[in-house]
Amino acid sequence: MSAAKSEMLPDNRASITVSELNEYARRLLAGDPLLRSLEVTGEISGYKHHYSGHRYFSLKDDAARVQCVMFRQNAISLDFRPEDGMRVTVRASASIFPRDGSFQLYVTSMRQAGQGELYIRFEKLKQKLLAEGLFDPARKREIPRMPRVIGVATSQTGAALRDIIHVARRRNPGVGILVSPCAVQGTGAAEEIVRAIERLNAHGGCDVILVGRGGGSIEDLWAFNEEIVARAIVASGIPVISCVGHEIDFTISDFAADLRAPTPSAAAELAVPEIAPLRDELNSLLLRLGGALQSAQRLRRLTLSRLTDAPVMRAPAQALIAPRSDAVRLMEARCRAAMPVVLERAKHRLNAIDASLRALNPEGVLERGYAIVCQEGRVVDSLGSIDPGRSVTARLNDGEFTATITAMRPKDREHEEKDQV
Repeated sequence: MSAAKSEMLPDNRASITVSELNEYARRLLAGDPLLRSLEVTGEISGYKHHYSGHRYFSLKDDAARVQCVMFRQNAISLDFRPEDGMRVTVRASASIFPRDGSFQLYVTSMRQAGQGELYIRFEKLKQKLLAEGLFDPARKREIPRMPRVIGVATSQTGAALRDIIHVARRRNPGVGILVSPCAVQGTGAAEEIVRAIERLNAHGGCDVILVGRGGGSIEDLWAFNEEIVARAIVASGIPVISCVGHEIDFTISDFAADLRAPTPSAAAELAVPEIAPLRDELNSLLLRLGGALQSAQRLRRLTLSRLTDAPVMRAPAQALIAPRSDAVRLMEARCRAAMPVVLERAKHRLNAIDASLRALNPEGVLERGYAIVCQEGRVVDSLGSIDPGRSVTARLNDGEFTATITAMRPKDREHEEKDQV
């Protein structure tokens, strides 16, 4: 190294600067023909597409990882979209970035080499839960429009919680925030997330639950790809908004939740409506309602005034009776004219009835010279009804007398029949 140093450095100092060290290492790597152009196969992790067009990511295997950068001019030739968990082969040169001494690969081309293990696990679980109906849109519940309290299952020290609190308080200072802290990364994180969701359900004081964390590599987010977390979200009695990672990151929890938000801040915006516009809208509605009530009151007063000024209200007797007086007088005249005719008809009918009654009256028969003969209270209507040994009573118009039967002569039947023929 001393010989190389004497060649590369301008003096023979006993120590060198950090910049000189990094530059020395960079030149050593650049001078190695293998490292100037090599192919490396690994699984993409932490993939970032910078707004400048550069791509930053890591390549990893089961034992190690290396940082990579692919500049915009090289990335233009990509014919697929790289994603975390994808297995690729890159052609690159190995070097050190002198500013921070980081060893990395400068990628000039990339091709797919198959799917990584985590990606395969992700797709397998996704298809399993999809077949069970856990992602069915019909199962998902509506998020409350005006929650009083929101529950948050995330790390107590993470930036996600701070973002959620900041956005929620800005949109509605009166909303309550109930935090159920849990680990969101590493061994046992999935179990802690499940317990955090269960605690919020057991408490029962929140209207919606936000479950998530900030962005990261597929390994960092893997707890939200575990089956137990997806099932806990589906089993929650309270609607759940999943907010895991940045906008391009999707997890199993996103598919299982009732609503997916691209970031924790976006989840807070979806869960908590902005109170100021709602207050303005409410005030506007109250003003419109007040105006409508005043207009209705003025209309009713006008209607009442018109009714009060109407003739029927000023002189009700005259207004109601006068239009009908002519009809009453006409009816009275008709009644007077019809009365004599009605009376005459009634008189004739009465006389006819009287004559009929007189004709049927036994007293009328006696007046015409006939008599009614009785024996022991029974009217004698034939010779057969007379007992010859007893007397009979004959009733006349002006009295009655008693007689003794000395002889009876039946009517000559044959002579009668001849007379009738």
